[in-house]
Amino acid sequence: MTAFDSSDLTQPHLATEALSMQDLNGLLKIHLQRRVSALPSICFTEIDQAFLVWGALTLIIFSLAQFSAIDWNQQAILDAGLTGMGIATTSGLTWTLASAEKLRWVIFLWAGLMSVAAIVTVYGIFYSSVLILSNLCLLWLGVCAAGYGAMAVGMQSRSFTAACLVHLAAIAGLEYAYSWQFFGSGLVMAMTLFFFSVVPWDMQASENDIPC
Repeated sequence: MTAFDSSDLTQPHLATEALSMQDLNGLLKIHLQRRVSALPSICFTEIDQAFLVWGALTLIIFSLAQFSAIDWNQQAILDAGLTGMGIATTSGLTWTLASAEKLRWVIFLWAGLMSVAAIVTVYGIFYSSVLILSNLCLLWLGVCAAGYGAMAVGMQSRSFTAACLVHLAAIAGLEYAYSWQFFGSGLVMAMTLFFFSVVPWDMQASENDIPC
């Protein structure tokens, strides 16, 4: 989440007498340091980090599918490994807070959805299932929409309701961007995750302050 530093930015009094070039360089350095210190400071909580991890992995996986010349079988193995790493990493990051908020079901929900989608994807690639291969983007966008939808209901969150609708809209738009469907789908999923990593989202549950 983004936090702003409200430190005093009062400029020092400057004498009106002529200044040497060395003095000007020193003043410029001080001025720049004050400007940098005035910029917003970013504090990524464990949940923010989990969103960032999934966003980065999603962008990598779908960019490989769109642009890479790597064999599909090799990609399937690599993608399954990255998905497993994402599940393990994000579960570890969010477990403590999820337990405190009685939201461990969210971790199990996403771990289950990602695992099922990864297994179906690997099966479709290795067994050359036309039905699965022609609907991979629909599968992953649908899984994400289902996950956000479940969170929207379980956590009474308008933010996750909006995320669910965005993914459903992306499914509807697949036929209009068929040649770019992998990159487009990955971009929708990743940008949603990145958005949630830096913007506060609502939920109806007990709230604990998370120190930076």
